Amino acid sequence: MSGTDLWFIVVAGGPLILMLVIIYVLLTRRRRGPAERRESDRATQRLYRDEGD
Repeated sequence: MSGTDLWFIVVAGGPLILMLVIIYVLLTRRRRGPAERRESDRATQRLYRDEGD
């Protein structure tokens, strides 16, 4: 394997691997439901209220 071949693998393979990782993350990202969002908002409000004291 020559240096040119290695650079081709790096230049072509790097973006390909990055694209596959981004697609994987987008497909497996979990979305919060309405109940989880409400609980998160309540917890945030409690945190700000407690820091204000």
